[in-house]
Amino acid sequence: MKSITRYLLINASIWAIIVAFASGLLLSEMFRSSALQAFDEQLDIVLKVLVGDLAGQGVDDTALAPPTIVGEPRFGLPLSGWYWTVSRAGSEEILLASESLVGGSFSISQDTITSLTDALGASAQGRGPNGERIRILQREISFAEGNKLIVRVTGNLETLEERVSSFQARAWTIMALFGAILLAVSTFLARMALRPLNQMSEQVRKVAEGEAESIEGSYPVEIAGLVNEANLLIESNKETLERARTQVGNLAHALKTPLSVIANEARKVDNSHADLIQTQSDLMKDQIQLYLERARIAARRSVMGTTTDVGPVMSRLVSAMRKIHPEKSISFHSRIGLPISFRGEEQDFEELVGNLLDNACKWSNGAVSVTLALTSEEQKPARGNGIPTDAIRWLTITIEDDGPGMTDEQIVVALQRGHRLDESKSGSGLGLSIVEEIISMYQGKLVLDRSELGGLKARMLLPALIKQQVNDS
Repeated sequence: MKSITRYLLINASIWAIIVAFASGLLLSEMFRSSALQAFDEQLDIVLKVLVGDLAGQGVDDTALAPPTIVGEPRFGLPLSGWYWTVSRAGSEEILLASESLVGGSFSISQDTITSLTDALGASAQGRGPNGERIRILQREISFAEGNKLIVRVTGNLETLEERVSSFQARAWTIMALFGAILLAVSTFLARMALRPLNQMSEQVRKVAEGEAESIEGSYPVEIAGLVNEANLLIESNKETLERARTQVGNLAHALKTPLSVIANEARKVDNSHADLIQTQSDLMKDQIQLYLERARIAARRSVMGTTTDVGPVMSRLVSAMRKIHPEKSISFHSRIGLPISFRGEEQDFEELVGNLLDNACKWSNGAVSVTLALTSEEQKPARGNGIPTDAIRWLTITIEDDGPGMTDEQIVVALQRGHRLDESKSGSGLGLSIVEEIISMYQGKLVLDRSELGGLKARMLLPALIKQQVNDS
């Protein structure tokens, strides 16, 4: 599950729907049962009134007269669905009937007849003279031996169903509103509960982008331990870097001095062995420089939170190269227009641009061009190097000259450490190799190609960060 918030909201939505649906069904069923019970009680009261009135008239069937009051005016409305009848048991001969029946009759569904558990008699369903659904309560009474009567009272069941349907509509509306409120509350609680994680994520972003040195803020006990461990890791990372830098510097000083002494002594002796010692000493110096540089790069490989402002460093390097190579015309163009930072250390950035710019000046016939731009080229860095992989932007630095350039074969050779295409040029031949290793550390890209100026075009792709506060438009 990629999003805890989404996971919580999906589960909260599912349970809100289940609870609202189950509550709606339960309320509807409870109301239906309660309404039917009240309906039966109303019919039972009328039934008792009829039985009491008939009992007071005597025993002879011929003396039976309709009751004057049954307590419900709908029994006097024609075909209202509310009827009562008094019939002889066995023959179903109707002796008395309500005015609402208007000489008609109603049918009883025999498969619906059930005995009443809390009263005498039975209940059933049937159809009225107009085909309306009716609820029927009946009771068998006897005034004398062999003289049994059946008293039936009906109510319009469709009226009850309409009442139940009306309640169900209101209940489902209330349950839907309840579910929406429950979902809104769950969303609010989920966001409030996850706010510390969002704050922590923002603090980690600031550390990764160099805006803060550690994760700051107060956090709940559930993640406070994680924050403390992360801060300890960041601090340990910095201490490891400083120790590595110190050891690399100490090793460089410890080895360079003896090698310089050996080389100087070899120059005093004029024979083939001295030349061999001198050659091997120079080779050892180059190898020491390469591997010390690699150790320095490896020590910084896991450093996060370091950024370098590109503009000032580029201006400083271009200005320095113009002083070192006054005979060269160095043009500098930026196509970005916004302050941008390199996601890495300033020393690495200076070494990358300085090496390529110095090589361009050495090999050019007089013109060197430097261009900065943001690229849309898709580049997916590997994880584990301290560079954020989400929403990463890429800076393109293109350095061109009007020199002789390189063939494809020469480009392959130039990228190999210690190889120089022209021994007349100063340097150890390690520049491009070191540049490629630093770029590889930042998961960038170095491309050498033919320039439109006629010479070599070196194009670097480096991770960058655009400062958000600058965008006022």
